[in-house]
Amino acid sequence: MMRQYRWSFILIGWLFVIVPALALGLTLMPIVPAMQEWDSITFSYVVYQVQYLSIGIGIGLMLIGIINTWPSTRWWWRTLIVLLVVLAGGLHYLSRTEASAEEMFNEPSSVKRTQIDPSQASSDTTVYMWVYLNGQAAGYPLDLVAHHHKIHDTVGGVPVLVTYCTMCHTGRVYSPMIDGKHETFRLVGANHFNAIFEDRTTGSWWYQATGECVVGPLKGKVFSDIPFTQGTVSEMLALTNASSVSTFVPDEATGDRYDWSRGFAVRTGDTTQSYGKRSLVIGVEVNGATRAYPLRDLVMRSNVSVITDTVNATVIAFQRPTWFGSPVTVFRDSISSGVVVQSYREYWHSWKHFHPTTTTYQSQ
Repeated sequence: MMRQYRWSFILIGWLFVIVPALALGLTLMPIVPAMQEWDSITFSYVVYQVQYLSIGIGIGLMLIGIINTWPSTRWWWRTLIVLLVVLAGGLHYLSRTEASAEEMFNEPSSVKRTQIDPSQASSDTTVYMWVYLNGQAAGYPLDLVAHHHKIHDTVGGVPVLVTYCTMCHTGRVYSPMIDGKHETFRLVGANHFNAIFEDRTTGSWWYQATGECVVGPLKGKVFSDIPFTQGTVSEMLALTNASSVSTFVPDEATGDRYDWSRGFAVRTGDTTQSYGKRSLVIGVEVNGATRAYPLRDLVMRSNVSVITDTVNATVIAFQRPTWFGSPVTVFRDSISSGVVVQSYREYWHSWKHFHPTTTTYQSQ
């Protein structure tokens, strides 16, 4: 009877082996972009948790089938068995190396910053993500953060997690302190075109755009935000009284793979429409209320130099960007107040999905 079903054991076992890698690849990587639109993060998490059980069962079934097939079968059937094993092994190898999000967007093995002379800053046109804490300003070239997706560091004695998702252009800075513990994270993939991080302690999964844990033992917890701005050294110095200014420099872990993200900081997205999926918007959140300002409308509105608006009874203002790559800093009350309101620059599809109640700016 065993001989009758030997090929069934082999093929069913093979499916048990390859399905986890295929399922995770399709749902966590933008191989099929339409699948990123699905709310598949819970499914992916479950598959991730049971993948080794599935692989173990599959290997067991395949061994039973092979043991009962190999001695009496012809060479071409043996060749087929070898091909199935090689294909399964190759698929799992790729899913854990070259096709792995963690491998493609490798985190720096060591985080180093170099001190810079503010008096020489005017010649530096690099766009940085700036974190200013306890008198120290740390700048992270946006192109480098885009490559790594996340950088663990300490600024002014405070642990920080500097993040950027290339599929939705979302930059965020969070505190990596979870329940009083300094947590570390790895990149597992994406859903809704936004990066998903996994904490090392519990294996819970967190969205980069919101800092919310959406599945796992820590579900419902949210990162604490750390204020940041995007801009050049000169633009940062105009906003702060930093006694120390340093910028992140690449290490050997970056390698040639950094080349693909050069120029990422000034990419303009879809400039043909205001609310296309990949149209850039400036997102602002004030006391729980959110509003999106389409960059295309702002650039084209050449009759004003300063945009003033009221969000949730709070007046905000910012210098109108004159081109799509211009950094934007939002202030409370007026651009001369010096009180910065946290703002974000990202694709409309991301802002709308993660802020479903957002309003949109209507030009006067």
